[in-house]
Amino acid sequence: MNHLLLGAFVPFSITAIIYFVRRSRASLPMLVLTPVFMALTMTWAVAPDVPRLLGMTDFYYRLMLNPRCNIFFWHYSIDKVESPSAWFPLLFVLMWLLLLFAAWRELKIKEKDT
Repeated sequence: MNHLLLGAFVPFSITAIIYFVRRSRASLPMLVLTPVFMALTMTWAVAPDVPRLLGMTDFYYRLMLNPRCNIFFWHYSIDKVESPSAWFPLLFVLMWLLLLFAAWRELKIKEKDT
């Protein structure tokens, strides 16, 4: 779960900075592209685990021992030190809820203007 959290956190934090610089306003492209980029970076972060899902365990174990997998948002390093924690899923869900709240807030503002 920490791979997904770290992958989604990069575009989320960039968008959060832009959102607060714009005085808590989000454009439609921002609201559409942020989840798309979050999904893409999450996919990138867990890419080294895909061979395991496809049954290619030998290839997966070679990737697991290869430090070059750090290009996937430090996948190799995280695998060496990770421990299960309830905080990772909680923070992951919180990120998505904050994104939904920003979209809901923009919709409410647009409805009030019309």
